[in-house]
Amino acid sequence: MKNIRTWMVVSLVLLLAAACSAGPTPPLGFLEPDPTSGIPCADFIPPEISDATLAGDLVKGWGFILKQPIGFAEHGCLVVSANDGYPTRSGDHAIRFEVRDGDCNRWMDGWNDCTTDRSRHELTQIGISSPSQQDGDEYWYAWSEYLPTATLKEGKAITFLGQFNSDNAARFYIEDFHDGVGFRFNDRNYDLIKRKTLAQNQIVRNGWTDFMIHAVWSTSDDGLIEIYVNGGLAETVSGPNMDGASKVHFDFGIYNAFLSRCSCDSMPTQIVYFDDIRRGLTRHEVEVAPRL
Repeated sequence: MKNIRTWMVVSLVLLLAAACSAGPTPPLGFLEPDPTSGIPCADFIPPEISDATLAGDLVKGWGFILKQPIGFAEHGCLVVSANDGYPTRSGDHAIRFEVRDGDCNRWMDGWNDCTTDRSRHELTQIGISSPSQQDGDEYWYAWSEYLPTATLKEGKAITFLGQFNSDNAARFYIEDFHDGVGFRFNDRNYDLIKRKTLAQNQIVRNGWTDFMIHAVWSTSDDGLIEIYVNGGLAETVSGPNMDGASKVHFDFGIYNAFLSRCSCDSMPTQIVYFDDIRRGLTRHEVEVAPRL
């Protein structure tokens, strides 16, 4: 009975906080520290966020830098600590991403979100310690996400939480849907091959969700992507996954496309936490211990 009363009190506090909030931010399943505290990801770059960062508490097996650093807001990517009241999947730290209405950034010479109906704050695997994946490479990947209670997706705008991008097209995305989290798999012309919800909202909202991918990168029919959610195999995609490309790299964070389709006056502030971002040659190297 005591646990039920405690749950009811916490739920009431969260509802009141959401109702009184000055902004339309989807509520998280805990009360974030106010004001927000953390170390900007940019403070670790150069060189990169990698195994050497905080003794491998965040990343293992590869390294990341800011994607499109021109205009990348300080609030967009923070390394936060459990000691300050933030959630972590394991260890003492996690990475907190935030995208606010009007945020946009770009490369020095190249893609510009500000002129292409997009917004994002992502880290990208274009670092020193992690060469891109190439034809014939086989890797295991894992990461954990803490998503808010409400979906990040607004209307018909698209929100991605991770992507395997190549030097001729973005092939594979982890995508936020109205009914849960899933994936999108494209060909080299961005034509859709497959799109599916992997886990429903009651599984992926308001807590940590563990994602793991086993990939054989290939320009031919022996390509393979196996997607695991919380340790269980959720989907297998076979066939070419880097047709016409010479390399593939991984980006993660929050990335919105086609903002004008959101059916909203302004995009709500979006917040996602990531932890245990790993790459290895075996499942054992990357898989996090099950939650008790």
